[in-house]
Amino acid sequence: MKLGLIVTAGGSGKRLGGVIPKQFHTIKNQPIIVLSLENLLNSLKFDVVVVTYPIDYYKLTCELLHEKFPSVEIELVPGGNERFDSVRNALQNQRIQGTDYVFIHDAVRPFVSKELIIRLYENVLKYNAVAPAIKIKDTLKEVDDEGFILKTIDRKQVYAIQTPQAFRTELIISAYEKAISEEQSFTDEAGVVENFGQKVKIIEGDEKNIKITTPDDLLLAMFIFEKY
Repeated sequence: MKLGLIVTAGGSGKRLGGVIPKQFHTIKNQPIIVLSLENLLNSLKFDVVVVTYPIDYYKLTCELLHEKFPSVEIELVPGGNERFDSVRNALQNQRIQGTDYVFIHDAVRPFVSKELIIRLYENVLKYNAVAPAIKIKDTLKEVDDEGFILKTIDRKQVYAIQTPQAFRTELIISAYEKAISEEQSFTDEAGVVENFGQKVKIIEGDEKNIKITTPDDLLLAMFIFEKY
């Protein structure tokens, strides 16, 4: 059985600010993308590793990954305008297409744990499509275009989805082909698979598995790095 890994690092990260994309920002002198990859590669043996990169940052991505992971064969694929496009590009990689299961992870979630990855692995073998999620703690409201509350949403059935998400490779490829043929785009892979008509199994996520998007997220990441 062959396992594939796709790490999406093709975004520009404008909300974080700075002159470089957020995946190249550092936490205690370690680039965020390096922290993410280290946790993934130390948790499970992946036969194929593909990283998407921002179109203007091929050289930086190549040099950084070669320096940090000299013994790992990492294939670089250009990212797209949106995350959906980046994953589509990665799924077109022939070596990824030759795997049985593929894990897809945001490069800017540097604290993914071995325990979570192993749980995903165990569950994707059973369910073919798995995503980690955490329960929502805050009260949720639906509002109209003018900002007035329409109704309160029952949070018991609402979850915040994380990555990595794991799928049988042929399933996620077929789901993407359907979405592309319908000219649809989704913000995560679970949505693509749902659109394909396949159920996605939710497993317990990890509160520390944050996505770094804003300057406040980066401050929180530094705290987590120090604490854990």
